[in-house]
Amino acid sequence: MSNEFLNNLQKNNEFPIIFIGSGITQRYFKNAPTWDSLLRQIWDESKTDQSYFSRYNQLSKKYQNAFQTYTHLADELEQKYDQAFFDEELKIDGLTPEEAHYNGVSPFRKRIASIFSNLEPRDGVHAEVTLLFDMLKKARLVVTTNYDPFIEKNLKNTNIKVGNKGLFEPSDSLNELYKIHGSVEDANSIIITSKDYEKLQRTSAIVNAKILSQLTISPIIFLGYSLTDQNIQTLLKDLASNMPFSIEKAAKRIGVVDYQKGNKNIEETMADTPYGVHYTKLSTDNFEQIYKGVSKINQGISPLEISKYQSAFRKIIDTKGKQGKLKQVLTSFVDLNKLPDELKSKNLVVALGDSRFLYKYPTYVDYVKDYFLGKEEMPLEIALRFIVKTAPKSTLPVSKYILKVKNGELTLKDKDKAKLNDRLSSFPSLESLHLPNTPKKHRNSLRNMDFNNVQKILSRNDNIKNYTKLNYFSSHIKDYSKETALNLIKFILENEIDSFIGDTACRKLFMAYSLGYEPIVQKI
Repeated sequence: MSNEFLNNLQKNNEFPIIFIGSGITQRYFKNAPTWDSLLRQIWDESKTDQSYFSRYNQLSKKYQNAFQTYTHLADELEQKYDQAFFDEELKIDGLTPEEAHYNGVSPFRKRIASIFSNLEPRDGVHAEVTLLFDMLKKARLVVTTNYDPFIEKNLKNTNIKVGNKGLFEPSDSLNELYKIHGSVEDANSIIITSKDYEKLQRTSAIVNAKILSQLTISPIIFLGYSLTDQNIQTLLKDLASNMPFSIEKAAKRIGVVDYQKGNKNIEETMADTPYGVHYTKLSTDNFEQIYKGVSKINQGISPLEISKYQSAFRKIIDTKGKQGKLKQVLTSFVDLNKLPDELKSKNLVVALGDSRFLYKYPTYVDYVKDYFLGKEEMPLEIALRFIVKTAPKSTLPVSKYILKVKNGELTLKDKDKAKLNDRLSSFPSLESLHLPNTPKKHRNSLRNMDFNNVQKILSRNDNIKNYTKLNYFSSHIKDYSKETALNLIKFILENEIDSFIGDTACRKLFMAYSLGYEPIVQKI
């Protein structure tokens, strides 16, 4: 069994660019459709008079290859399926004709998203899947034409770019995931028709240029592809036009894993394409050996970890730099007495920590601002540590983070689980919050207040204290819309001083919102 390609990867110790195709989804999910079976299933659902095979046969005589036949078949199918949906001849779970109309949702693509959102894992593949994601953590970039959420669900903290979204944003160029054919999370982003591919040609040049710019420092590996996909062919043509290497060297830097059922060896051969790109074909069914080989690339820290720190540093520079507040100095470990004189007037932070992360321990105000303002800058580990260290009977919204734990985003120690369960049992419902009664003399005035006019409510231009207003609102929070409650909270967090935010009335308001409008978790 020759492993020259893998040996070269390990020897050169370069993080690769990894392409993931539909063959990988089909390998690990028993009901993952092929392009043909997907279109056939939806064609049959649309109850078209002409059979799928009949129409495919007609189109195959008109167009040059299977790719063009499928994409033009998808053009027709979208029209037929959407019309059948709006005629209420068929239904889609979670979508009504009214919602599709006013939100601009394609029923055809929504159905595709539904199919790929409900894939059933194959039995006995868990160990191999674990090795796959160990390998993907070593990728400089991951590029996929798959719609399903398999990669992002298993590769946590990855910067995901769907279609052409985010292509012009600042990029770390490390461990990013490009879903160039769209995602089930946004049904309208799915690329499947001939018109979709025509539009995609404009943005694929941007993706290809990004990949080409990395080629000198990153080999490329294709998994789950037959190299017939138009996007892959376009990339290979661009490679052929700009290849900075000899044929032999190029073959050592481009690997295509060719699925060969039952072959436990890895048979390497040099192959080429009609566009003049040479590559190494690795014929095998032993994907575990491929994954293990690539995972041996070791630069001391993975691209995933590097990208986390790069993102954090860039955020500091982008945000504080624009504010003219970039006064902090980042430095390596040195003797502080030997710092240059110009640094001694700066504010310095000296930190010691383990190999995972360093982070300022949050205050209560830090916590609730991150919780409600949607910035999500606080690592889950830090948020949970803050919750565990806070008295279990104190009013602290926690539902958002508890749900992440239940979804498997972080494993907790038993003692921390016990503390969190103690907190959850202290506040099983909105009624358990025990809010103070509203003074009789203010009840009618408060009942008639327009809490949508937040600035006026908190202007203090009447004889009612703000804490009385907030306690009244918290007591009657279910009489108001979720949007009204959240707008009130956001206004307070964005405009009031920390001492006001930390006041008991505000704390109870935040907790009332969580218990009234967020999912109630009884136990982890």
